Amino acid sequence: MQQKNVFMAQEGNEWYERNKAAILGKSLGSDPIFKALEYLGSKPARILEIGCANGWRLAQLAEHYGAHCYGVDPSASAIADGLSRYPGLQLFVGTADSLPEIEPVDLIIFGFCLYLCDPQDLFKIAAGSDALLADRGLMTILDFNPPAGHYRNDYQHHANLFSYKMNYGELFGWHPGYHRLFEHVQHHDGGTELEPDALISVQILRKDARLLAAQNPYPKR
Repeated sequence: MQQKNVFMAQEGNEWYERNKAAILGKSLGSDPIFKALEYLGSKPARILEIGCANGWRLAQLAEHYGAHCYGVDPSASAIADGLSRYPGLQLFVGTADSLPEIEPVDLIIFGFCLYLCDPQDLFKIAAGSDALLADRGLMTILDFNPPAGHYRNDYQHHANLFSYKMNYGELFGWHPGYHRLFEHVQHHDGGTELEPDALISVQILRKDARLLAAQNPYPKR
């Protein structure tokens, strides 16, 4: 069974129940994504977060930036809770490979979810999110980022789920229309010993169609 089906059927809800108390205590002050956006001086007006849980980050970003926000998560419980708590958000039950039909946004956030996605869906995930990101918009990824990509059967809450750890910024960084603006690597649990398998990063890439129109730098002689 595909991992997305497991999350849609049960594990998404179970994950949310395990983490709900911690999620409700989160604030932008300690959020690495918000810190990166502030460092860049970004002021997004339309935001989509993929893997949004109950929308806690979106709710605070909406208030801080006055932004119109959308969120997607496989947990029906998380989405129902978010719609109740944050009626100003537009939240949808779904997975990263099947995004809702919404207006183009100028900031997309992958909120620590790609490592649990099915690898065979990654090209579809990249194409779908790119289609929703407006030109000059920011693609933001918080996820594991070890020196070498690999997978591990270390998802302790379900025997048949894997963690696929790799540099997910490269889903977009290879493309000449994307330019990496920001990258910060740290230990997953905030520790100082940089154990390779526990490294995470925040990466922000800008989508810029003008880069596709660059003149040939190699003129004929």
